[in-house]
Amino acid sequence: MYSLVLEIPNAAHQREYESIIDRWEQLGENIQPELLRRGSNPYTKWLAYCEDDRTTGSMLSTHVPCTLYFMLNEQRQIIGSIVINHEDTKHGHLHAGIVPWCRGKGYGTAMLALALNECRKKNIWKVHICPDSKENISAKQIILNNGGYLLDEFVENGRTFERYEILLS
Repeated sequence: MYSLVLEIPNAAHQREYESIIDRWEQLGENIQPELLRRGSNPYTKWLAYCEDDRTTGSMLSTHVPCTLYFMLNEQRQIIGSIVINHEDTKHGHLHAGIVPWCRGKGYGTAMLALALNECRKKNIWKVHICPDSKENISAKQIILNNGGYLLDEFVENGRTFERYEILLS
């Protein structure tokens, strides 16, 4: 369908990253996953935060190490991003987002499939995913398209979340 790859952010991605974040911010949309947000930091400092998160997770409230990946298309444009937590958390292993101007084209399903391959490499065989809200129909469909099923629900701060599981082999 597409020639897509996941890559860990590096210096070569700086111009593309800044471009998509500028565009995303101008749209006023919520940038997901949260780790993708730059705040007021220069790109080099943001890369250092990402490196720290891969090894210690100290920048995160969960303190669970995680790896952020960019999903790149054939033209090396960033069209999405996904975070893989190295351990399960209350909100699962994966957190993802497709840039708003590329949604509805099947990229989410493809990105999750690529991320599941990375989970296998990390010996994560039961992958848990909790969409940001119970009403996030597109996220649920992406999970179902990749073999996921509803595992349970939980309430946090008055919001109901669904936890899905994908078993890998």
